[in-house]
Amino acid sequence: MIYVRLTNGFGNNLFQCNAARLLAMHHKVDYCAIAPTKDYYGTEPLRSLGINVVGESPILSNAHRVVDTNYIDAFNKKYKSSDILLIGYFEDYRYYHKTRNKIKSWYPEVEETNQKDLVVHFRTGDRLFFKNEFHLRPRADRYAEAISQFDFENLHIVTDMPVWEHITVEDLRAMKFHSSVPKEQSVSLEESVDFFNSFVDGFQQFNPIIQNRSLIEDFNFMRGFKNILFEHGTMSWWAAFLGDPKKVGVYGPWRSWKGKSNKNLSQIPLDGWFKWK
Repeated sequence: MIYVRLTNGFGNNLFQCNAARLLAMHHKVDYCAIAPTKDYYGTEPLRSLGINVVGESPILSNAHRVVDTNYIDAFNKKYKSSDILLIGYFEDYRYYHKTRNKIKSWYPEVEETNQKDLVVHFRTGDRLFFKNEFHLRPRADRYAEAISQFDFENLHIVTDMPVWEHITVEDLRAMKFHSSVPKEQSVSLEESVDFFNSFVDGFQQFNPIIQNRSLIEDFNFMRGFKNILFEHGTMSWWAAFLGDPKKVGVYGPWRSWKGKSNKNLSQIPLDGWFKWK
């Protein structure tokens, strides 16, 4: 059996689950994902995609442990008769791009409902606060430049922000997200508020369409677009990878503040994908 221990984060989970399933397919065994908590918010969305998620961890003291650095070695036939436990992120496009069609076949199809529109994934939540990345994130004018590279009719924004209008410090303080950031790792609330409000102003020229949906509805909604733009979100990366888009804009530096540990996800060599900065 192949097991994978999930972390927090729906997009992260898709990498983890697909890495486990590719390994299970290779060894001709089953796989399952272990939720990080019994009440994990991502469990039902993952199950709706056909992923086997269990709430309690089985005893795996004898399982062969696989992390990011020895994932490829786990395909060795010597592990065919072993339980294998994956603990990592496995965010390397080289694991997936050559088996893209096979991976796509694992997921329920979605209707292509937006042939001429553009969807932008604008994640907020903890991304509004982390000081290590805050000043390196692209601002509204950079997004506008990237948007100008698309030929589209309507702009849709998918975001975890509960409102799309000017907010105050008090408004932001009252908002709850999936992940919190310790105060010592955060920028001031004033900086976060100014950052978000600048996007409300900056995107106004496009008359964006914004709707409040569930996580899985957002994911499937993005999968139905022919034009997709995002920064460094793993959920939107998978939405584009599993869909059939004609043009995808992904932020080229990805997460530049990570230095040598930065991922290569913006470098995936797929037709229609381009890097913006």
